Amino acid sequence: MPAIWEEKAVQYLEEAALLRQQGHRLTPQRLQVLQVIKAHSQHITAEEIHAAIVPQQPFIDIATVYRTLQWLQTVGLVAPISTGEGKLYYEYHAPGEHHHHLICQQCSQHIQIPDADLAGLKQALRDRYGFTLQIDHLALLGRCGGCAAEDEGE
Repeated sequence: MPAIWEEKAVQYLEEAALLRQQGHRLTPQRLQVLQVIKAHSQHITAEEIHAAIVPQQPFIDIATVYRTLQWLQTVGLVAPISTGEGKLYYEYHAPGEHHHHLICQQCSQHIQIPDADLAGLKQALRDRYGFTLQIDHLALLGRCGGCAAEDEGE
């Protein structure tokens, strides 16, 4: 990897050293995809990631972005989420941080909830079925309070 990419990896990605220690190759494409996801405050599609990278690297293709997203999921730095719209979105997933999403199917509002909010469900499944739920990133579809109130008012 060129020295400039090593510098960027150290400067922008705390995860770079950990990934190198684990024996992973940090290609410019992998670094760019991760940088775009980390810099984006909302969920982002593979196509949006690709569009953000093309000005700096015009020869990157969408297949490379998808392969990199798969790899980032495998190493635990990116979490995919389906919002029920037929698209798959991605977001940065810091090591050890787990959260979930409530997604309104009417207005598309996203509400982020901490993993602790699912502790009761996890315990109930363990007690009732002996099943240990292992989820890092979950999307629960339904209706937000605002939409539910509007529907009740009609």
